[in-house]
Amino acid sequence: MRVSALALKRKQWEPFAFASPSLFLISLVIVFPLGYSFYLSLRNFDLSVGPEHEFVGLRNYSEALLQDGRFLGSVWNTAVIIAPALIAELLLGLGIALLLSRVSRGRPVVTALLAIPAMVSPVMAAMAWRMMFGVKFGAINNLGRQLGIIDVYFDWFATPALSILSVVLVEVWHNTPFMMLVLLAGLQSIPQELYQAAKADGATAWQTFWFITLPLLKFTMAVGVMIRMIDLTKLFGLIFILTFGGPGGATETLAFNTYLVGFKDFRMSYAAALSYVIVLAVLALTLVFMWISRHREARTA
Repeated sequence: MRVSALALKRKQWEPFAFASPSLFLISLVIVFPLGYSFYLSLRNFDLSVGPEHEFVGLRNYSEALLQDGRFLGSVWNTAVIIAPALIAELLLGLGIALLLSRVSRGRPVVTALLAIPAMVSPVMAAMAWRMMFGVKFGAINNLGRQLGIIDVYFDWFATPALSILSVVLVEVWHNTPFMMLVLLAGLQSIPQELYQAAKADGATAWQTFWFITLPLLKFTMAVGVMIRMIDLTKLFGLIFILTFGGPGGATETLAFNTYLVGFKDFRMSYAAALSYVIVLAVLALTLVFMWISRHREARTA
């Protein structure tokens, strides 16, 4: 039985017809906002002045990268938060994953319990920690006084260093379970025959970890670190609730600085330009990671 040309053409277009509602929705909530944001970033739209806006080209981008000390300061603040948070999450996640990999009975239950912090919404986690960090009625200060660690009530947001430390502590508590799950999956993918051969050769636990576990886990670690780095670059909710960028802008991250520019200073075009700078930075990190992973695959092939 011969299929007509019209029926064949209709069959070829059927997948596009079924996918068109999803494509329309994606265009509506992703493509259009991205396009309009880029359009705004090329103009001078200031709500405090009026609805009029003129074309200024790349002036907003040059201001962000070359003139805006506040934006450059937010880049530094973000880096100061990212570095210790990533290191702590990686080390703690690796340690917990190694311990869990040795557990034979009840591992799913223990893993699920340890993963609870990652299931809490960032806003709820920030609100809970905000109360625990309270000066007079916070659980941390009261516990410290009962244990004799501190003599007076401690203000965790009084200085830039303490504020950054508080943000890092909450981030580590909230996201270490994610790193633990990623690394645990990586550990379970390592062939057990390698460990059996190392044990037969008389290798110590440290030698086994250094020459077998760590090399085979490097790519998984890189994936986890890259995901968390991108996530931390967009850090907003925790800062908004916990410190609101203070004290003195010490915890004003890239995303929070963009929020202040847009919804406090009402410079919508400049906020759009800052958003695109962040997007391009995240895209650059992603491309670098993809290049490294492809280079690694080419070397191992």
